[in-house]
Amino acid sequence: MATVASYAGMQAQETDWRSDRSLAYGLFRFTFGVNIMMRGVVRIALGRPAFIAYMLAQFKDVPVMPPAFLVPFATVLPYVESVIGLLILVGFKTREALVACSLMIAALTFGTMLRNDFTIAWLQLTYAIALFLLMAFRSWNRISVDGMK
Repeated sequence: MATVASYAGMQAQETDWRSDRSLAYGLFRFTFGVNIMMRGVVRIALGRPAFIAYMLAQFKDVPVMPPAFLVPFATVLPYVESVIGLLILVGFKTREALVACSLMIAALTFGTMLRNDFTIAWLQLTYAIALFLLMAFRSWNRISVDGMK
């Protein structure tokens, strides 16, 4: 009988926004969203030309990454980061935002590997792991806009 009670208690934790799991998930999602959003906000604040110049300098020795591709990517990236980060931060369309963020990190990792920058590639892998955790434990996403439904 204790097993049934334990299971019922675990089910209650899955749906209760006041549970430790929901709070932990909400805080982790919020912090991760701030991180992604601020990457974009800071790049926008510093100015598009500065970020494009930075990206061009990073890829100057990578012949398979033409500036004709890099400039539009660098132009759009800060806005994509800002919007995706904000969606994750508030927990709105969380699943879609996490998928979009995962694809963005995959694209950034691809470029990083073209540059042979394995240190940054490991950092990007930690983002991918965080995204995996946020997606895998999304049932705890109770303290969010999505959770208000």
